[in-house]
Amino acid sequence: MRYEKRPFIWDIMETNPWLSVLFILFLQSIFTMDYRSLWFSDEVRYADVYTQMKDAGHWLVMYLNGVAYPDKPPVYFWFMALVDTLTPADGNAVFFLSSALSAAFFLFSTVCLARTLGCGRKTALATGLVLLSNVFFIGIAHYSRMDLLFGGFILWANICMFKGFQKRESGKYFLWAFGFMGIATLTKGPLGLIFPLLTAACFLIWKGQAGLLRDKALLKGLGVLLAILLAWVVGAIIVDGTAFIHNIFYKQIYQRAVSSFHHEEPFQYYLIAFPLAWLPWTLAIFAAPVKKIFSIEHWVKVTAERKDTENAGRDWAWIMFISGFVLLTCLSIKVLIYILPLFAPLAMLTARGLFGEGGEEPVLNSKKLWTAIGGFYLLLAVAAPFAEVFIPFDITLNGLGFTVLIMGLAGLALLKFKESGAYKGLLVMTAAMVLWLQPLALLTLPSLDPLMSPRQTGEMMKEYIAEGSYPMAHKIYSGIFSYYAGTNIHETSDYADIEKALAEKDNVILVMQKKYYDRWENRPEGLTIVNEQFISDRPYLLLKK
Repeated sequence: MRYEKRPFIWDIMETNPWLSVLFILFLQSIFTMDYRSLWFSDEVRYADVYTQMKDAGHWLVMYLNGVAYPDKPPVYFWFMALVDTLTPADGNAVFFLSSALSAAFFLFSTVCLARTLGCGRKTALATGLVLLSNVFFIGIAHYSRMDLLFGGFILWANICMFKGFQKRESGKYFLWAFGFMGIATLTKGPLGLIFPLLTAACFLIWKGQAGLLRDKALLKGLGVLLAILLAWVVGAIIVDGTAFIHNIFYKQIYQRAVSSFHHEEPFQYYLIAFPLAWLPWTLAIFAAPVKKIFSIEHWVKVTAERKDTENAGRDWAWIMFISGFVLLTCLSIKVLIYILPLFAPLAMLTARGLFGEGGEEPVLNSKKLWTAIGGFYLLLAVAAPFAEVFIPFDITLNGLGFTVLIMGLAGLALLKFKESGAYKGLLVMTAAMVLWLQPLALLTLPSLDPLMSPRQTGEMMKEYIAEGSYPMAHKIYSGIFSYYAGTNIHETSDYADIEKALAEKDNVILVMQKKYYDRWENRPEGLTIVNEQFISDRPYLLLKK
């Protein structure tokens, strides 16, 4: 292996990889605490859920637009309440700070996972930097939702399960593992326990140790998990009755897994979506040893060595990724954000491939990798100025010149340092993301508010409501206007219901998609269009009587 000189900044960062990656995330997030409006659809909906929890006291069963909301358990909203209480953040800043702290938790957990699975500080640091240069991860870190907190608890469940199998004399790790599974489940849903249990079962089968699944310590841990979940279920029944629990177990869990009523996608969905979400690191395929991957002798050797303890951490990471990917592919419901917990083991494996570990040679050719990613950055820089041309709406994207310049310079820098090895290239990517995010957050993303946020329509509704208008909405994604309107809105998909309200009330404010307005036969007279706004990709009309 050719000796590669390490930049002095890398040596400093490697002494404490945890603090280093958290500091970089801080630099990425410092100017994004209240930089734009809340966007369609989840941000405004979760903001309304949080507001109703805090103002109306719905702490066990979440409510959206005044109605019980079985889609999401309470832990993330409790977490936002903690952030609201313990920090000076206020208003929208609470939601963005919660996202940033969730990203910090996921990032810290990823580095801890890498260390637990046998990686040294160098590879652990590189693991964090791989995540911090992934566009999808950065985007979710700046979007208010619970997935990063959810993923962090899943990672800690994996960490504790792996330690439990490696240190059989101590059953405490299994207790912690199942505790984290319980908290993860109450953060987003049952994948919080399915992911770690599936990884553990597949790992033990691969290692020829399936008998350990009958370990008494696992049963004790299962008791901890059940205690956590039952405590919430019993509380929810006391507060809201059995109908809510039936909705969760039948509609939200069983139907979504078997025959989803929402987000149903074809079997190959993740085969297409995952490589796009993993960019630019998907391009590592061009730097991988293709001959080795397709060599029968290689896989015979891997199989023969599967029981070796020195490969346990690497095997756990691969099994964690592969089993999770197969599980998600087999589910009826498919949503891109579900893949996020798989980023942690893949980031670790990418870092190991780039730097090597435990005396092993790197398996990724850094020269080919930086050439591919540098070319990708340059392609983005060339394509970005045409973004406004292809957006079919009258909107001006601010700051594009700065983002193009930074991305172009990053691409040129990677091509310049492609011969210098792994360290400089990864540092260039890390610095590029920090610099690129500044104009993106301060200029470009806020300029998308008129297109991405229902704030304009919601605040107009709020003004009319203050003047005495009765708020209604026809066939919308529930709760998208409630937060900015400042009140619950009568939502209905029945034209007759709307016509009845229009006949009985003197003042009504109604929001609906333009396509439904155009299809409305025998529209009542006296309705005036007071606003039209494209939200995401659909025109919404605000009507006033």
